[in-house]
Amino acid sequence: SVFLSVLRDDFRQNPTDIVVAAGEPAILECQPPRGHPEPTIYWKKDKIRIDDREERISIRSGKLMISNTRKSDAGMYTCVGTNMVGERDSDPAELTVFERPTFLRRPINQVVLEEEVVEFRCQVQGDPQPTVRWKKDDIDLPRGRYDIKDDYTLRIKKAMSSDEGTYTCIAENRVGKVETSATLTVRARPVGK
Repeated sequence: SVFLSVLRDDFRQNPTDIVVAAGEPAILECQPPRGHPEPTIYWKKDKIRIDDREERISIRSGKLMISNTRKSDAGMYTCVGTNMVGERDSDPAELTVFERPTFLRRPINQVVLEEEVVEFRCQVQGDPQPTVRWKKDDIDLPRGRYDIKDDYTLRIKKAMSSDEGTYTCIAENRVGKVETSATLTVRARPVGK
């Protein structure tokens, strides 16, 4: 009988896994099976029905839209097609919410005398953990001259005039890339001192 079609047929469109950065919108799409009467849908997150009265969430013509994602939105989402005869779950889809890199600590401009030690600090956070690299005047650092510590601090043991320039810390992960710069000025030591 046609009345049982909602239980038998496949979903016309199952939601698919997505990855977004926190703060961005997330859209999960679903088209329920055909049926008589035509099924309506609701959504479940981690097996619990979603309340679309929450201001960040809207459900329209099969689409679940989260306007401003948070870490807590991550999870498994299922679309449920339902009519008076029964209901049926779609395949589950995973929403992953990552965080763009941000700086906890930025390098600051420095003026030093020749042969002094220089340290530029750069601390970042993000999910996944960002990779961090340094550039000088927009090119990769020459090897050997600079020491990069585990916490991404850039260290120059004895400053030379050729070390002058702009140092840029670049942090990058799957959902974003940020950079921050500081300048180094190296002054000659006074003669005879």
